Amino acid sequence: MTDLEAHFAALGALLAAQDDLWRPAPFHTPRPAWCEALPGLSERLLALPEAEAARLADDAQGLIDLLAAWRPELAALHGLIALAQSAALPDAPPERLLAHVPGRKQAQITAFSAAVGEVRHPLLEWCAGKGHLGRLLAWRQPHPVASLEIDGALVEAGIDLARHAGLAQNFLQGDALAAASAHHLAGRHAVALHACGDLHLALLRGAAAQGAPALDLAPCCYYRIAQPEYAPLNPDAGLRLTRDELHLAVTESVTAGARERRLRDRARAWKLAFLELRAAAGGARTRTFKPAPGAWLALGFAGWITRMAAREGVVLPPAPDWAALEAAGWRRLREVARLELVRLAFRRPLEVWLALDRAVFLERSGYHVAVRTFCDRRMTPRNVLISARKKPG
Repeated sequence: MTDLEAHFAALGALLAAQDDLWRPAPFHTPRPAWCEALPGLSERLLALPEAEAARLADDAQGLIDLLAAWRPELAALHGLIALAQSAALPDAPPERLLAHVPGRKQAQITAFSAAVGEVRHPLLEWCAGKGHLGRLLAWRQPHPVASLEIDGALVEAGIDLARHAGLAQNFLQGDALAAASAHHLAGRHAVALHACGDLHLALLRGAAAQGAPALDLAPCCYYRIAQPEYAPLNPDAGLRLTRDELHLAVTESVTAGARERRLRDRARAWKLAFLELRAAAGGARTRTFKPAPGAWLALGFAGWITRMAAREGVVLPPAPDWAALEAAGWRRLREVARLELVRLAFRRPLEVWLALDRAVFLERSGYHVAVRTFCDRRMTPRNVLISARKKPG
């Protein structure tokens, strides 16, 4: 067993053994079974002041320490999620290259391109958008760069940006999910920064099938898959995840402003109020519903609930007490925000396990593979980099 396989197996085994803590979602299950099994933990969480609950939600290490007080075996997560950071120091590119890219995205692209290191083959930028990453790599590396993107408008914009930068960057318009796109990987060093779900899975499978000489991938949005359940790339993996559980792995955010957080909290409180209303009418709490249009929030609470009830087939009472119903939603949000801290402790462990699943797949496909971070989490929590180089022979 290789080091990557051992790491993957150990983390997977611990996650499987503790899945009573992270599979139930307090949003739909008001009191998960662990509340009864660990009453001291639930009491501790429900008593947290607002500021402390908010601080813990952004402290992965602190959450693991908190849970380990009740389940000491969880302390092992600290070591299992620790990844080496890329030692490459990004240099500042000329302003003309990334002038139209927002500052945080500029920093991510610059850090990622530096972490790629030495390039020995022509480059292929997967799911390129306007080709910002490819443009920077075309400036930094002496090899030709091709950028694959499905959206014709983005392709045209990318061509224009490359022309203004004076760089030889070739754009390929095509669907990354199409079988034919894999042929572009032959003989090329593939790069993908924050390619989502099935898009980066297609890259991994295509690279392995075509024997691509090198690959650098920062995965994102693991839950964006066509299937309702994730089938690991390695059949011997003992863990299966639903799309909701895949979503949990990428819920950490460092970019939301105060206004965005207020709107998010209001939307969640209203959704919880709707769940209370539906449960009172005999509906199942655990039944999910598709997202409500953001514009509905402007209708106010009564208008929002009325629209939701009509869409979901819930009969409203003759004279709803809107104030009491909204207050119930906000009370539930306070509980959910605290009980959810248990699930949030498993965000990074699940993300690292998913990255290791991809890394082990590449290793078993004949690559030397390293899993590390390419930037600090304050730049982006999606900072895991999978680097693979084809073994000779």
